[in-house]
Amino acid sequence: MSTTETLLINKILNIAAERKASDVHLTAGNYPVLRVDGKLVTLTGEQVLTPDFLLGMAESFLIEVEKKELEQEREVVTVYIWANRARFRSKVFYQKGYVAISLRLIPQLIRSPKDLGLPSALTQMVTKEKGLIIITGPFGSGRTTTVASLLETLNRNKGLHIQTLEQPIEYLLANNQSIIEQREIGKDTATFIKGLQDTIDEDVDVVTASSLEEDGMEELLLQVAESGKLVIVVMDADTVITALERFISNIDPDRKIWGRDILSQVLLGVVAQRLLPRIGSGLSLAYEVLTMTSAVQAIIKDNRLYQLKSIMQTSREEGMVNLDKSLLELVRVGEISVDDALQYAGDPQMFKRNF
Repeated sequence: MSTTETLLINKILNIAAERKASDVHLTAGNYPVLRVDGKLVTLTGEQVLTPDFLLGMAESFLIEVEKKELEQEREVVTVYIWANRARFRSKVFYQKGYVAISLRLIPQLIRSPKDLGLPSALTQMVTKEKGLIIITGPFGSGRTTTVASLLETLNRNKGLHIQTLEQPIEYLLANNQSIIEQREIGKDTATFIKGLQDTIDEDVDVVTASSLEEDGMEELLLQVAESGKLVIVVMDADTVITALERFISNIDPDRKIWGRDILSQVLLGVVAQRLLPRIGSGLSLAYEVLTMTSAVQAIIKDNRLYQLKSIMQTSREEGMVNLDKSLLELVRVGEISVDDALQYAGDPQMFKRNF
């Protein structure tokens, strides 16, 4: 890239750093756009981005295999390291025939579960020696940050062999009390399926998978958990119930009964996350939590997932929380506004009646 183009990248990312932006969106024919405290901010004082600038930027950090993937698949996800100052999860893709780039900041500091505001029920789940934990929520809800925090907690307090399967590797974890091996799909192992298969007969205590995008992963995850390992997986689903419905629906029809039976035995819990603008600045975490009880086990095994909503509403002592109650608590302590909470409430009318 030319010196002028490099200066422009540095200027945009310096502004992003000053404003504590979580994301930077760069598209041809438009001004740079930041996401700050959950809201989009257009940098109208900067230059309109050109196709040549974006293509040059992409070529400056993509390696050859990634350039080929971009050419063939029209998109690629990798990590962009900016001037040894920051790491970004980078998606390079085509829109309207031109290269576009979206950057999501990967914080250098891995915060503790307490600092992130994670539910205590989740931190209790990761103390178990085996079982399956599902972390779900929409893109940008902090799922990867949650998993990194849980793994770093284990790393600092237990002597375990931890293996992650990621695409791409975002947070960099260093051995402390534990051994941590981070494997990137496409570079360190061919697929999530291959990486999971490798762990079954290996001396591995904890396995994580950063997505469920490959066919057959659900059944394999159940097998890994059943083999005596602690498994943490990230899913794309808005709610606890949707995540379980999607997990079960992706199991082969001939093995559905087996799948529900094993899931009811190995599942430790499901946490669905949302990030909302905090009053003042920053973001606040809202969540819903499903923990395992004999009633939940029976519901999963008998395919009565529709009953989980009422169970979660009445089982607070077991660590369960529904999203509306989490939102209500954030409003009551002054962290988020009523208007923002209402956008995500499952039952807005009930929510309004509480004020």
